[in-house]
Formats: sequence, C-alpha cells, structure tokens
Amino acid sequence: MLRLHLHLYGDEQHCLYLCPVELGNWEERLPDLPGVYKFMGPAGEVIYVGKARSLRRRVLSYFQKVKDPSCDLKTRLLVQQAARVEWIVTDSEWDALFLENNLIKSYQPRYNILLKDGKTYPYLCITEEPYPRLLFVRQKVVRGRYYGPFPGGGVVRMLLNLFRELYGIRDCDLALTPEGVAAGRYRACVRAYMGACRAPCIGRQSHQEYLETIEEVRALLEGRWQEVLDRIEAEIQKAVSELAFEQAHELKRRLEQLREYQRNTIVIDEAYGDAELVSILAGSRVAVIHHFSIEGGRIVASHIWQFGAKDWEMRPGEVLETVTGQILAERRRLAPAIYVDGWPAGLPLPESIEWHYLIPTDEAWQRLAQMCRNTAWTFLQEKHRFAEKKILKSRAILEEMQKILKLPALPARMECIDNSHIQGAHLVSSAVVFVEGEPRRNEYRRYLHEDLQVGDDFEAMRRVVRRRYEKRVREGLPLPDLILIDGGKGQLHAAKEVLNELGLGHIPVFALAKKKEELFQPGASEPLYIDRRSPVLHLLQAIRDEAHRVAVGFHRKRRDSAALKTQLLSVPGIGPALSEKLLTRFGSMESLKQASLEDLKAILGARRAETLYHYLHG
Repeated sequence: MLRLHLHLYGDEQHCLYLCPVELGNWEERLPDLPGVYKFMGPAGEVIYVGKARSLRRRVLSYFQKVKDPSCDLKTRLLVQQAARVEWIVTDSEWDALFLENNLIKSYQPRYNILLKDGKTYPYLCITEEPYPRLLFVRQKVVRGRYYGPFPGGGVVRMLLNLFRELYGIRDCDLALTPEGVAAGRYRACVRAYMGACRAPCIGRQSHQEYLETIEEVRALLEGRWQEVLDRIEAEIQKAVSELAFEQAHELKRRLEQLREYQRNTIVIDEAYGDAELVSILAGSRVAVIHHFSIEGGRIVASHIWQFGAKDWEMRPGEVLETVTGQILAERRRLAPAIYVDGWPAGLPLPESIEWHYLIPTDEAWQRLAQMCRNTAWTFLQEKHRFAEKKILKSRAILEEMQKILKLPALPARMECIDNSHIQGAHLVSSAVVFVEGEPRRNEYRRYLHEDLQVGDDFEAMRRVVRRRYEKRVREGLPLPDLILIDGGKGQLHAAKEVLNELGLGHIPVFALAKKKEELFQPGASEPLYIDRRSPVLHLLQAIRDEAHRVAVGFHRKRRDSAALKTQLLSVPGIGPALSEKLLTRFGSMESLKQASLEDLKAILGARRAETLYHYLHG
C-alpha cells in the first residue's frame, strides 16, 4: 500500500508547471503551496533543487534577492544560469523535504553544495570498516554509506538508539580488525558489561555474525521496516507479560515514532520494487506526459515532456516508446515495470522484451498515478493559457503591422525569400513561412540555380518567385498576405515584376535591407520609417533572419558537396556519375574517409575502390 498523504485541492489540482525564468506575472501562476522546485540549466540539466513551504514566496524570493547589492554570489550565478523552473506540489512540507532530498541524491545538482537555508541535515552512516559502525553525522566526512538526510535530529537519534539496542552495534572508535580480535589486543568497554554492546572486540560476537547484523540494519535503513516493527511489538508483549510497564511504554513510544515517520514519507511498499510511472493527458493542441522514477519505493526523479495532440492521437505507441527512450537516456537505467496512466481504452499497450508496460489497476498505484496525473494536468492548463496569451500578443502585433504598412488584410500568413552565394557561386534561395507570427517549418522550401549566370542575384529572385507562386496558383495552395524580400530596391523590383506577370500584384511585397534595417515598398523612393523599438520591426527582422539562416545553411551544404565532388573527380577512374553516386551515399569527405573498403567496393568495384581508399588514406 502507498504510505502517502495526498490532497487533490478540489478542481484546481495544483502540482507542477514549467515556464521560463523571467519574472513576468509569476505571482499569478506560482502556487502558494508546499512543494519542491528545480532550477534547470540551458541544456535541460537540473542545477538546483529546493523545497518550500510556499513555492510562490520561495521561488520569487530568488529574483528579489539578486536586486540587493549584498546578495551572495551563489544566488546571482544560479539566477543567471537558470533557463526555466519546474515544481511539484506536495501534501506537506515534510513530504517536500523527503522528495527534495531524493531528487538531490538522484540529480546531484551543481548548486546543492549544502542543503538549502544554510542548514546541514543529519544522516545515518554505516562506515566502511572491518567492523562497521552506525554513526549520527551532519556532514559527509566519513567513508561509508549514508542514509538520509532526515528532517531533524530527534528521529535520527531514536533510530540510532533503537538499532544499537536491538542489535548491540558498537559505537566505540576502536580500529577493530579480525586479526586484532583474535590476538586479544582490545578490551571491552562499559557498554559491553552493561549488555548494550555484544562486544565483538573481545570475540563475544563473531565477525561473521556482526556483519550479518550490519546487513540487517542496512536493509532496514533501505526501507524494510516491517520486521523491525514486528520485533518491537513482540518486545512490547513480552514486557507487558513480565509486568515491565515502564519498558513497554518506552517501546510503544518508539514504535509510534517509527510509524509516524513511515506515514510521513513519500514511499511505496518495498514489494513494488523499482518502477517507472508515466501519466498522459492530451489537450486540444498539446499532449503532456509526466514521469516519476521510483527506486526502492521512493520517488527519485521526475520529468515532463510534451507532444503535439495529433501525434498522440495518431501514434500513441510511438510516443510512449519515445518517452521510454528519453527516460533511459536521462536516467541511464530503466525499471522493468513501466506503469502507464491515461492510455487510450481498448488500445493494447506496446510490447517489449526488456520491460513491461502495465496499467495501474490496484489502489496503491492508482493513488500515485493520481498525483502524477495532477502534475500533468496543471502543466497542460498552463500550456493552454500560455498559448492563448501568445496568440493574443501575436494578433496585436499583426494588427499593428497592418496599420503601419497599410495592408488590405491582416498579415496572418507571411513569406520571406532570400538568396545566398559566395561571389556569385553556388547560388541558392530559400522561402520561409510564418503563420500568426510563428514559423511553419514544414512549409520551408529551398531552391537551386544551377544554370544561372554567376552573380545574377536579381534573376535568381525572379526565378524563385516565379517557381514558387506559379506552383501555388496552379495547385490552389494558400497565398501569403505579405511577401518580404531579404534585400534592397533591386531585389524588390525583380520580385514585384514577376508577381505582376502572374496576376498576383495585389499581394503586398516589401524588402528589408540588412545594413540599415530599411524597409522598402514598391514605387517609393524613400524607405518606410518604423521605430527601431517597435515589435512590428522586430517580427519582420525575425522572419528575414530566419530566411537568411535557411539560405546560408543550404548554400554551405551545396558548396561543401561541390568541393567534395571536385576532389573526387581528381581520383583516377572516378567520373561525374560515380562522384555523384558517392556524394549521395556519403555526403561529406569525413563520412567517406570512415567508409570501409568493402563499402566502397559495393559502389565502385574492387579496382576503383582500392584506388579511392588509398587516395583517402594517404
């Protein structure tokens, strides 16, 4: 059964969401609830994990602190390097503490040198010695295996005393060795004569028996509590039967403390073992998948992914397998059981030899799945709110653009065309598409001008405009509300000329020149003035820069391919046809050098392959 306190907070279901670290209107989005937060670096790595009684106050406090000149360097660096933040709402601050420490141990964040708030929480440590000891420590200065940290010293001391009393573990600082014990080098301490220690130092307890005792304590610290609780209950009954009521009362108090400790930890019964749990929710535009990784009955990591709602609807199996691969890549391990919450009813789960996909059906797993689902739900709601806000912002910019440029219609669909070459060679063009202010990358196109006279940039513009819009008219494809040309008056005139010939002269067309960021329109001798701070100009620049990026990337690829082809033609026995075949197969000189002789023989035959192989490898 799940030993987990969980409230769903009515219909609000606050659990997690993910957003950029700019302050913005976080006051409206951060929950005023206890939980754990993770600052994420630019590469998606966890750089800090903390817990808070109020997530809103704690996370916002970082951005308030950096405004203070006396703010410490660590906080300044943390805020500067954070790219986004994730958080998980828990039922209590106690739950947040235990979940936080599990995540710290799992992620090893860069900025969690000490636990937050300047505190050092207590640990239990089983030392690495021939006769290990069980120690109460606050810093990891002793070699051994550490358990914790714990929320306070009282519980740790209670556990320490309990284990020492139950098992007679030594607490002396003698450097015991089996050889020294056999030689009689040590003397027993007062605890041994009081019966509190089983005195392995003088051989009353053998080395093997002592190690078996330590292994049992280790198992208890790793979560197997039931045998300890059963033993305490037996001791209580024995004390009562012997009328030792004071001893029975003390044992009962310790038993209650242990049970209280168990009730307040986010832990699954050990019988469940290691597992992965994913919860999937789909909205109108996106599908969200939230994941818990569970080791030894504890939540040690969480991740969240999003996919297009259509991808999830059409290919749920592929999406689930992709997420499984992401878990394996990030965790470098994968539990044999993967519980999937939110899987479409009636659809069989994917099959795998290495692990098993399961539906959480019993009450314990359903409760944990509910927690995971609430997290996904909150993130999904936030994504919808963010998307709506983004659409409204884009619409306002487009309306302002329509007003400034005096367009006949809202420029919902904009296209930009750019040419790229070096001294006129390897001339290529690109066309990018923005819809509602957002790039539509699946509609990007690239164009070659292989038979064009070197350096004729204006003719290249005429050709690409003709090829693109003749096809769109012929096939009935959507036409743009605005066409932007990367260039000056010459390129603009060339594009406008072709549009008029195609009967598309009604489409507004402008040119944005790079050096002075001047916007030209047909028939006007002077550029159109737009304030440099205007979001309208910023959007036009973003579209122009995207077209330039695509064109330059395509040009570099063609140029590298041409250089490789030229180099291959210098090899005896390889002509244009074979060089084209090699270029298509390998793509670059580096890939070609890594090819084996057998790979080359499959394309060129034995003699030519050997010639090329020796040429490539000197």
